[in-house]
Amino acid sequence: MKKVLLGVGLLLSVSVGTGAAAPINDLERGQSAVGVLTDTIYVEHKIGEDLTIGYQNVDRKHGSDMDDFYGQYQLPFSSVRAILGHRDIGSGSTYIGLSVSEGLAPRVNGYASVIGSDDFVEYQVGAKMELTSAVDLNANYRNFRPDHYENESRLEVGASYKF
Repeated sequence: MKKVLLGVGLLLSVSVGTGAAAPINDLERGQSAVGVLTDTIYVEHKIGEDLTIGYQNVDRKHGSDMDDFYGQYQLPFSSVRAILGHRDIGSGSTYIGLSVSEGLAPRVNGYASVIGSDDFVEYQVGAKMELTSAVDLNANYRNFRPDHYENESRLEVGASYKF
């Protein structure tokens, strides 16, 4: 157990970029997840059979923080989710998107998502590895393309805790 905690701590201490969206978590109804990805923190809760809601904060080093409130709806009979969210309440924009999550190997899932609004487009591809039934390690590549600022491409690592 000490080795697992040490490994999680080392991964969380690696800072290779700023993110803008939480990884795609597979939660059971009534389950929640909290996570950290480099400069991102997030919390999600699955409130229904197919609906997950969440909040995230991204600490952008060369711009303002981004706060997102979002929902993910699992489309029937598929691994695809529709995403609807709002970035930066009061001054931001509403976005829509899609994500997909599939098993790559035992205890390893890959995911990809795209979200966009009239102000930005963001792409993400990554993988998560289940360490225990409650702890996942995440690694992803993210490309954020805002209309009014420089594009950002980042590699990220982090962990999620489900309860």
